[in-house]
Parts: sequence; structure tokens; C-alpha cells
Amino acid sequence: MDHIKKAVPGLVEKFNARGNETYEKMVPIILKKGVDNVNLAMFSDEMRGNVLNAVAEELLKKGKIPEAISTYTKTGNKLKLVEIGDDFSSKGMYSDAIDCYHLAENKDRLRRTGEACLRDGQMVDAIRAYKLLNDRDMLLKVGEECIKREKFDSAIEVFQLLGNKAKLIDVGDKCIHSERTEALPFAEKAYAAADEKERLNKLGDLFLKKEYLSDAYRVYNTAGNEMMISFLRENFGVC
Repeated sequence: MDHIKKAVPGLVEKFNARGNETYEKMVPIILKKGVDNVNLAMFSDEMRGNVLNAVAEELLKKGKIPEAISTYTKTGNKLKLVEIGDDFSSKGMYSDAIDCYHLAENKDRLRRTGEACLRDGQMVDAIRAYKLLNDRDMLLKVGEECIKREKFDSAIEVFQLLGNKAKLIDVGDKCIHSERTEALPFAEKAYAAADEKERLNKLGDLFLKKEYLSDAYRVYNTAGNEMMISFLRENFGVC
């Protein structure tokens, strides 16, 4: 994390010489005891924040990034959280970058990261970024791209989040038309999310034709098809 180390300014320099000596003495013992185990209530808000920022800086130097992020979050140091997020983003660590930008409440960075994820095909992270932004238009765009890339599970997540029944059915149909057996569970998931019983029954028929009796039984059960459930249970012991 050399970028972070260079970017973090010397917070302690903001204080007078006596203050500097105090903070320098406090940081090691706070690190040893653990930030969460230290009571700093006797200090003013400003002093407490400055102490914790100094601790967070030292944590960065030691490579303890999660602990540094947690400490900067306590002080509300959004600038440092964004800097750490930028470092993650430059390394393609989008999920971690999104965490930092969310904590920093930086919508612009979240939006840019979502765009980068979409461009790079990192759909799970793109969904997460736009979900945090509550950007329904971009979520729809991500969902469409997921269908094109046959990332059906992510597409289902998006359209289920948007409550878009038509798109869920579209995903299910594309899974069926792909004629790939491994895509059929996604068709089931999409139709179930859309509460599309007619298509679920047709999927059950397809499983039955392939002699996947357990799968057929499960799908018929989801569709509430008591007749076929009884048929499979009574004649083939499927349950």
C-alpha cells in the first residue's frame, strides 16, 4: 500500500510540540491494546478524532488496512477512506473500493466504479455499486448486459431487485432456449421469482422428458402441480 502510505499526511504535525509527544506516546499503546478496547471519552471530540486518525495512519504503515478503514470510519475521515478506495480501484479490487466509497458516502466514486465494473464484466460488483446508489436505470442496463454475457444468476438478482417480472421471464426463456442443461436451474429460479407457474410446469415437463425426476418433482412442487407431484411420488417414490 505504498500509494496510501505516501498519500496520508502527517496528521500529528497539526499539533504543538507537546501535543506531538503525547500522541506519539499514545499511538503504540493504543495499537497494542486495540482501538476498540480503549476509552477515549475523556478527550474532546477534536482531540479524540486526531488521536484516532494518527492511529489509523500507523495502521496503514503496518499494512493493517481493514483496521485502518475501521478507525477512519470512526472519525468520519471521508478523505482518507476515498484515498484507500482509490488505491483499491487502481488495483482492480472493486469490491473493496466500493466498501470504502460507501463508507465515505461518495456517490461520484461509486458511480465511476460501477461503470468500470460494467466495462470489465465484473457484474456482481457493478450490481452492488448501483444498488447502493439506488440507480434503477443503470441496474436495468447491468441486467441486460448480464443476459448478453449469459450471467443468468446475476441477471435474475437484478430483475428480482427491480421487481421486473417480464425480464425475469425473459431470462428464464433464454435459459431454456440455450439448450444447456446447466442453464435449466437458472430458468427455474427466474420463473419462480416471476411466479410464472405455466412456464414452471413446462420446465417440469422438460426435466421429466430428460428423466431428471427429482428436478421435475421440485419444479412441479414450486408450480403447485399436485397431479404431477402425486404421479412422481406414487409411481417412482420421488419426494
